[in-house]
Formats: sequence, C-alpha cells, structure tokens
Amino acid sequence: MGFSGGGSNVLKPHKHSSAAEDGSPLNMNNVTEATLNAGDIVYSDGSALQSLAIGADTTILAVSGSTPSWSAATSNPLVKVSKTFSDIVGGELDIYTLPQDAALCNLYTDITTVFDASTAVTIGDAADANGFVEVADFTVGTGLTNVTRGLYVTTFKTMRSTSGTTAIKAYGFSPGGSATWTATGTGSGNFGQGFFGGQAHVSGIIIDAGNVLIGNVINYADFNFNSDGQGSVSTDFVVKIFNAANVEQATVSVTATINDASTTVRFTFAGNTYVSVAGDYIQIDNNGGNYIEVEAFTGTTDNYTGFRTPDPTANFPHVAVNYDLPAADTQGEVDFYLQVVD
Repeated sequence: MGFSGGGSNVLKPHKHSSAAEDGSPLNMNNVTEATLNAGDIVYSDGSALQSLAIGADTTILAVSGSTPSWSAATSNPLVKVSKTFSDIVGGELDIYTLPQDAALCNLYTDITTVFDASTAVTIGDAADANGFVEVADFTVGTGLTNVTRGLYVTTFKTMRSTSGTTAIKAYGFSPGGSATWTATGTGSGNFGQGFFGGQAHVSGIIIDAGNVLIGNVINYADFNFNSDGQGSVSTDFVVKIFNAANVEQATVSVTATINDASTTVRFTFAGNTYVSVAGDYIQIDNNGGNYIEVEAFTGTTDNYTGFRTPDPTANFPHVAVNYDLPAADTQGEVDFYLQVVD
C-alpha cells in the first residue's frame, strides 16, 4: 500500500515482516486498531482474516467445521461428529466407537438440516439400542428435527466399554426399498387335512398386533404346497386379503403345477394393497378340484396366527410376504457432540 506526501515521507508498499523495509511487524501492544469489539478474536479462513465475537461466560474455544467456535465448558472435552443422510446404512447411523475403559456420559445434538425420519430413532449400542434416556425421543416431530436443536441429552445409564470397544449408533431410520417377512419356526410339515378337492377348504394367516406387515404395502405372498404323493397336479388357487371386519380388500388368482416335493407359489398383488391393522388376514382358497396340502412351519410364531377350516386350530403356513418399507431418508444433517470420560 502506498502513501504520497512528497520528499522522504513516502511509505513504500510493505507486508509487515521483521525487515525494516517491509514496514516492520504490527504492534499488537495496545497500538494497532481494527474494526473489532471488546473480546473479539481474529482467525484466518484461508484467504482473509475473520473475527469471532467473544463467547458467553463459561464457554470454551472449540473447533466446528474447521473453524473456531465457542462451546459449553465441560470437565471432559466434547468430541464433535458430523453426519448426513448418506451415512445411514441399513437403517443405522454410526456415530462413534467408544474405546475400551471409557464411558460416554453426555450427548449434545445440533441439527443442521431436518432428517426426514420415517420411523422412531433411538441412540445406543448394539446390546441396548436405547441406552440413553433422552430429553426427547428422536422421532418425527419431537426428535431429529428443528424441535430438538440444541437439546442436551443426558444418559442415566452411563455407557462404558469394559471388555472391548462399543459402537454407538442411531437406530430406526428407514433404509427404503422392500423387505420380506417370513413365518418363523423349525422344520416343516403338512396340514393333515390340507385342501380337499372340490371342497371349500381354506388356509391362511391372521395378522396379530406387532407384525411388521401392518401399515405397509404388500407386494406378494409366497406359500408352499405339495401334492401329497399324487405326482404333478395342476390346480387353481385364489389368495385374498381381508380386513378385520371380513371385508375383502384384494384378490389374486394363480394356476400352478404342484409336485410331491415342496412347491412355492407366488401371489403378486397390484396397487396399494395394505395390511392395515391387527386382525386383517390373508386367505388361500383351492378352486382346482385336486387334493393339495399346504405346507406348514412347526415351532414358534411371529405375531401371526395360522388357520384352516373345518379345523380352526392354530397351524402355521410356510409363508413369506414381501412388503414395501417406508421411503428412505433423503435429506438431513446433524452434529453430535459427545462427552467421553476415560
């Protein structure tokens, strides 16, 4: 920077170094002035100088997004972890790996952009998916949204790694796509009475409370049959979905060739076919006039009840139902501040 005034009183361009011809260094001892307020500090953003206003009482200087910032003072420093929706894998968000012999005591969240979370989100480790007792659950509307910006989440179940590291995750995000619910059990067998040719015998499943199918679109259902020693037999099947009030919601007809060996028949539903509430049911009819047996799981059930007529005892058909998951999260950013105690 040049100044003119004539004679020897001309200030040459300089860069404020220790060399006299560079103008000498800036005098920071109550001499140099700048457009700052009391307590402000100066830092570089890589291209120019920037000022940071003085923080509130008891705060400490920390780093956020590669720049200095003021943070709450703690006896142990806060570890910052930044995540976006692209970090969600299989409905889980990795946050931090707690070292052995360390404890995670407190968690502070700062939501930059709202997650379009479609299901309840909790934070914890693999053994305890909700190891934290939160000020507010991380759910749609009261969790990972602007409503919780700045919440200081405190755990009353101090999480500590003792025999190894502990993975801290957020659970409950929707991975999108579809999934298949399969009746649980061990081994397989046949319904003793099966489908009698020409008779209106039916089988199926009743959806109980807690089943993952409730509220989701049904794409298809796979049932297993065999011809009970008759060899290759062609028969007509009809699968219907009824609501809990016994009102038919959807129907699929399939003609399939059934063998002595286990034969899987797929019934594909078009459009938005839902299992809406507990008590809805999926029913199989055999209209083919041939004796066909419905294969069954034996063992425990998974929020459903099997049925058949005329004997309505609890039999559990070998069934796999494919359904759509809620839409995947496609936006959202959040910063986690973790207090780790050795």
